Amino acid sequence: MEKRLLIIVNSHSGKKKKFNTFEAIQKQISAYGWETDMVFTKHSGHAITIAAEAQNYNRIVCVGGDGTLSEVCNGILKSNNQKELGYIPTGSTNDFARGIGLPKKIKNSTAFACTGTPIPIDIGSFTNEYGDVRFFSYVASFGAFTKISYSTAQRFKNRFGHFAYIFEGLKSLTDLQNFKPFKLKIETETGIIDGEYIFGAITNSTSLGGLVKLDKKSVTVNDGLFEMLLIKKPRGIIALTDTVNQLLNKKYNRSKVIFEHTKKVKLISEEPLEWTLDGEYAGKTAKVEISVLNNALNFIRPEMAKKHTFSRKKKI
Repeated sequence: MEKRLLIIVNSHSGKKKKFNTFEAIQKQISAYGWETDMVFTKHSGHAITIAAEAQNYNRIVCVGGDGTLSEVCNGILKSNNQKELGYIPTGSTNDFARGIGLPKKIKNSTAFACTGTPIPIDIGSFTNEYGDVRFFSYVASFGAFTKISYSTAQRFKNRFGHFAYIFEGLKSLTDLQNFKPFKLKIETETGIIDGEYIFGAITNSTSLGGLVKLDKKSVTVNDGLFEMLLIKKPRGIIALTDTVNQLLNKKYNRSKVIFEHTKKVKLISEEPLEWTLDGEYAGKTAKVEISVLNNALNFIRPEMAKKHTFSRKKKI
């Protein structure tokens, strides 16, 4: 059987790579017996179209950051074109890759992307108040931290990579008490939560912006559940210190930080919220419905992640 593989490349992600880097990736994949084609994205959203039209390939390999990977996922799912998906992370934070333990070195991640075994993973479905549906691979978020990925200057990301996010993230972390809180009504299968929050995330990753971390034992990529993290506005330096400690130590007190597992979230805010999906701006909306699509995508990921992938969740 002919093995055909499409390489989708965002050459501008993270610290910009030289063209011979991508040539080396294609050569390495071809050496494993794949017939390959390589396409470079030309603009935002282009990877969605490329992936949707990739009908004659057995596998797609995405070379870029989390945003590019998210576009490829959307292209595959929206076209109902079930392809095996590999990922060679070259972005600045690579939260998704960090969360599932993909190799950091390009040569190693390339070898894995073309030789590894596909394993189903969960994908998030995001529907705004206008009925528009988008998919995300690892996080939908609003509030503090969410602007870091798309507001950090590209030239800064190209030069400093992950450190650009850490720099911006630390500023956000120490400035939590100055963020305007949002009045929200949040409905999950466990009940209704009312309150004011400065940050919220529905995620399937252990890393958010490379700064906020979740316990690996609490995150499972194919159990039909996502993790919801909500941060209340700290009132004063003592509350701020307590909130930061909870986030850093991954031990949450619902008076400051709410953490729970969920299959579906309905969120209503008094004013439109700016959302990001996988680190990319997703517009403003006052009403959102987020649900988990269990085992929706066949993703090439490390066997080393399998140890906690099927483990039982610990109650937080």
